[in-house]
Amino acid sequence: MTNEIKIKNLRRAGICYMIAGVSILSMGFPYWFFGKMVVDPQMHQLFGIIHQIDNFKEGLIEGWGYHLSSFLMLVAHFSLWKIGEPTGWRKRHFLLIPIIGSICHIFTLIFPLPFAPIGSILNGLGMIIVGIFSIKTKIWSGWKRYTPLIFGLFPIVVQVPIRYVLGLPPYDILPLIGIALGLLGFAAWKRSIEIGEQSNKII
Repeated sequence: MTNEIKIKNLRRAGICYMIAGVSILSMGFPYWFFGKMVVDPQMHQLFGIIHQIDNFKEGLIEGWGYHLSSFLMLVAHFSLWKIGEPTGWRKRHFLLIPIIGSICHIFTLIFPLPFAPIGSILNGLGMIIVGIFSIKTKIWSGWKRYTPLIFGLFPIVVQVPIRYVLGLPPYDILPLIGIALGLLGFAAWKRSIEIGEQSNKII
């Protein structure tokens, strides 16, 4: 695999992660600055455990940042999978776990339950595994290799416990994951710059 392909995919992943991070972070502004209350969206039950949102148009507008970030994370995860970073080529298939998680999040456009919690858990567990391999392989240097693990820990350590303790999705806390997501994107972008500099030295 050429360095040009790696650089292209890392830049794509970096941009997608950073835009996704800003999109998710912006979802917290109504709660933090405008006094919005945390409430569950109105849904009706379909086929047992599947719940469909009542007002699709309203839900689409209400959660635009989450929906946009789901598509962007899918592209970013897939871009890293294509080049085997930061896990190494042999371990890259562990990125399929957060890829499936992102696909689940896309289904939350219409069916918030059970796809939202499944997507969050798969994203979290997948990125924790990816983060462990990232630290071990040291393909990403310095602070960058810790960013996948930081991103993966948030849903498992923060989001899921609060969901079960309070009984409501932590809509006012969940947007903070955007910081970790943006940091991961910046790490991927910096990694693309490093590969470019290494290529120029060889030339």
